[in-house]
Amino acid sequence: MESAPGHTPLIHGLPDEIALICLARVPRRFHNVLRCVSKRWRELLCSEEWHICRKRNNLDESWIYVLCRETGIKCHVLAPDASSRSLRVMHIIEPPCSGRQGVTIEVLDKRLFFLGGCSWLNDATDEVYCYDALSNHWSTAAPMPTPRYF
Repeated sequence: MESAPGHTPLIHGLPDEIALICLARVPRRFHNVLRCVSKRWRELLCSEEWHICRKRNNLDESWIYVLCRETGIKCHVLAPDASSRSLRVMHIIEPPCSGRQGVTIEVLDKRLFFLGGCSWLNDATDEVYCYDALSNHWSTAAPMPTPRYF
């Protein structure tokens, strides 16, 4: 983070390094609210710097992604609730490949990968979709060399 002449600090009166540490202490369930404060805060919460700061200060929080097949694939995002000593649903996300059968799901660091699959009308596909939990965003990843399902 730079301190250029036209630079606006994250929190007025604090150096950005201190503001980052303060903001990193906010529990993950409030991150969607933090993203609404400003464009700069939204970019910060989607940055690798944010992820590294939370990890370095042991502030990482685990969420559990439960995949369900009703009429399609849905991911129920669960977070530990200390007050009730149980898990509660934070939100539900629907992957771009929700209508497919035989999709393989892999996890790597803070990303969920949905690989392949097929539908009633189409054969196996080589498509790969990636959900980044840090930015709460879906993207298309590099395709597999061979189409697959199950």
